[in-house]
Amino acid sequence: MNKSTNEWKTVVGLAMFFIGFTALVLIWEKHYVYSPIPHTFDHDWVAMQTKQMLNMRANPIQGFSAKWDYDKSEWKK
Repeated sequence: MNKSTNEWKTVVGLAMFFIGFTALVLIWEKHYVYSPIPHTFDHDWVAMQTKQMLNMRANPIQGFSAKWDYDKSEWKK
């Protein structure tokens, strides 16, 4: 029987090194490169935007306003 080589350990080690390095680069980018999330993603802003779209009756046939019951002021079931 021939003993197999330990080259697989080197390959797995290098793969783990590059995965770890990539993770560090992504963390650095998120911390220093990207700007903060815009205020339009805030839950209050989305609620106000939804209310405004319902008041304007946006897309009344098949869109957003078609799923709102204006008599009961709730989403259709």
